[in-house]
Amino acid sequence: MKKQCEGNPFCDALDSGTRAYLCENSTFIVQMPRQIQSTDLGNPRLEIIHKGVLFTFNLLEDGSQEFIHLIKKGDVLGTRHFFDRLAIPEYNLMTLTEVHKCSIPIKVAEKLYHENRDFAQALTENLLDMMNNLTRWVSMRSKNGTEKVQQVYELLQDLDIDMTMITQDDLALIAGVSRITVARAMKDIYKKN
Repeated sequence: MKKQCEGNPFCDALDSGTRAYLCENSTFIVQMPRQIQSTDLGNPRLEIIHKGVLFTFNLLEDGSQEFIHLIKKGDVLGTRHFFDRLAIPEYNLMTLTEVHKCSIPIKVAEKLYHENRDFAQALTENLLDMMNNLTRWVSMRSKNGTEKVQQVYELLQDLDIDMTMITQDDLALIAGVSRITVARAMKDIYKKN
């Protein structure tokens, strides 16, 4: 087992042989903060996040951006490749912190999924956690703008993100509000602190 696997919730759910197999067949990638990347549908891979925080978003036809999901240590990207029949659109990623991840060819991941019960269970649990997280984000839509920004701000702080690196544009995108709403909410947040 490689050192970066220690303490990773996804990897901790796997036996040592499976972790070793994943490490042998993966590429370790480091991305610096504020890097933007598009999904690569031509080179499908499963990516296990070992350190850091990033988020996924869509670029809409009118040029605006729409937040999809916040990704953290232990989350797995690329699971959509297991569902060929689903028409899941391409999306973009932006790192909020330095991100360390293991990138595994989808063929290796598929083989493990079908042959290794622990891997299949860990991947299924990860998908369920991501669905619960998405439910939380959907429920946030019922809140007013200031409450949304405050919730996002607190969540990012809980993930140990250096908030000096987060712009008002980032908060606006993640919370789904305007920059003006973020500016107003930040005044309230600064008053409380």
